[in-house]
Amino acid sequence: MIRSMSTAVTGLRGHQQKLDVIGNNIANVNTVGFKMSQARFEDLLSQTVQGATGPQDRGGINPSQVGMGMRISSITDIHSQGAITSTDRETDLAIEGAGYFVVGDGTGNEYYTRAGSFGLDANGTLVNDNGMFLLGVRGGADLEQINIPLGDEMVAQATGYMRFAGNLDSRLSPAYSVSLSGADDGTYQITFNIDGAAVTTAALDYNATALDVRDALEATAAIEDVSVTGLGTDNNPFIISINETFPAGSPITLGDITGDADFNGTISSHPAGHSYEYYAFDSLGNRFTVDYAFTNSGVNRWDYTVNVFDENENLIPLSGGGSGSLFFNARGNLDTEQTDIEPLEFNPAGAEPIVAGLDFDSVSQLAGSNSLVVREQNGHGAGELSGFYINRTGMVVGTFTNGMVENLGQIQTATFSNPEGLAKQGGNLFSATLNSGDPITGNPGAGGRGLVQSSALEMSNTDLAYEFTELITTSRAFQANTRVVTTSDEVLVEVVNMKR
Repeated sequence: MIRSMSTAVTGLRGHQQKLDVIGNNIANVNTVGFKMSQARFEDLLSQTVQGATGPQDRGGINPSQVGMGMRISSITDIHSQGAITSTDRETDLAIEGAGYFVVGDGTGNEYYTRAGSFGLDANGTLVNDNGMFLLGVRGGADLEQINIPLGDEMVAQATGYMRFAGNLDSRLSPAYSVSLSGADDGTYQITFNIDGAAVTTAALDYNATALDVRDALEATAAIEDVSVTGLGTDNNPFIISINETFPAGSPITLGDITGDADFNGTISSHPAGHSYEYYAFDSLGNRFTVDYAFTNSGVNRWDYTVNVFDENENLIPLSGGGSGSLFFNARGNLDTEQTDIEPLEFNPAGAEPIVAGLDFDSVSQLAGSNSLVVREQNGHGAGELSGFYINRTGMVVGTFTNGMVENLGQIQTATFSNPEGLAKQGGNLFSATLNSGDPITGNPGAGGRGLVQSSALEMSNTDLAYEFTELITTSRAFQANTRVVTTSDEVLVEVVNMKR
């Protein structure tokens, strides 16, 4: 039998396998996270008819060899990035760059995938379409399942500290304060003369609170930035601080205090201040309004007072931290050696006492607008987990009805020194092999791992134009090898016919 027939058979086998690879690529053109494969060929051992000789009396002769055919040398998975398409599911995830999601079957076996079609099971655990668990970390180093317990309650937490940040204006600007005291049945009105124009507040009841007075003043167009403290009694008068600045020569004077109530008042100018209102919570989740009033009381010094009101706007007595002074150095930074801040302390009814440390280290005193705010506090009311989102670094963040957020888990991704060494396991899964190297797991976006995009999926990286081109050339190569077989057969027929 002639060699060309067996050689052609190897070509038929090889190109049939390549057609299988191409068909699989085309079949998975819409498979999420699929990685296309490419078949590579190599020739078989050649039979040497005549060996090579070196130049001697005559010139050298090249070897004469007859090839014995071909075979598949490798079927290589191409792990290039597939197109990313948007979806409407928060749990659909795509990796932009290198890396693989780590999933487990619950028995300790780990697999790797680029298919980020995940969802929640009945227990609130993130799983893929085949029920395999998406793995991450939750405070420890070991990989574990990520659970999102929607509806779980968050226990209230009392405020234990408040961190301030921002600026207090170092420039002294004129502002004004009014002291009102006295009490009787009836109502009263306050008239201010601002730059020659009289402004009268709305009618106020004799037992109005500080907040009532403030609201009445802010209701007038000419007085907008105002804070009010006190109870309006002789021993604890209302202190109305008007924090607006006015042009020179346009002072504020106190006009009539009219009505049935027996009130007395005085007005004085003082350096401009700054007020800010924030919240604190007790151990039962009750919210309190904390009103801070800062007054520039000298060079590089600001005094402050604190008033706390419950949800019914009742003033809460303080057992500590109701006032203090902030000292700043020549660079506008807080002088921690001179500044001694007491924690804010009060006793809510039925709840644990609140002792909240006040942190002013991030506050500056520079020539600029007043911008001091409470940047952070650790108290919150009770709430329940109502939703979640997954950020770019794979952190699963739960959102609660009380406005708080909590990290529920950190998705981990894995990289390999040789991704092409991974073995396909079906179900869009890969497993590590001896030639892929061990997985290097970590947070997305770190260590060369790509970022995670939520509400998106990575599609197949199959290139249809390339696959159809390969399909044409491979089918033609298969056809040509069949011609070699039929031609070899015709030659054998002629050989047999020589006997006739």
